[in-house]
Amino acid sequence: MSRSSAGIRGVVAVFFATLFVANPAAFAQEKKRRIGPPPKVYTQMPVICAKCHKPDGRGGPAYGGFAADLRATLLNKEGLIIVIAEGIRQRGMPEFKSILSKREIEGIATYLVEKVQGVYYDDQGNRITAEESARLDPRKNDAPAKKN
Repeated sequence: MSRSSAGIRGVVAVFFATLFVANPAAFAQEKKRRIGPPPKVYTQMPVICAKCHKPDGRGGPAYGGFAADLRATLLNKEGLIIVIAEGIRQRGMPEFKSILSKREIEGIATYLVEKVQGVYYDDQGNRITAEESARLDPRKNDAPAKKN
């Protein structure tokens, strides 16, 4: 082996050693950690919850009684987590802690706060205010809802 090739190899070795010491993460094969709710929260859970609470969260007559209107709930994320996990048996809300993980329950609560709470739509799918929704809802009015 010649002195020049040995010198080049030495320089290359020092370069990579310096790079590794300066930035060991560049060589580490870390498993990427998923952040946020599990993907099924946004695909499967709204369908399961919609069996009672309806696709838009409006609630109404359901299997166990009268499902709450999730659009108008005053519960914050922590309150929703408790209700989803523990249920409210006397009101027909089952507990889900026995079939869902803590992460899934937290994901559902996040979904409700970010995508359902305070969001109202008319029959054509247009976003409307809570007041407009109340005027259109025959359950909250003696008069039938206006059709445009």
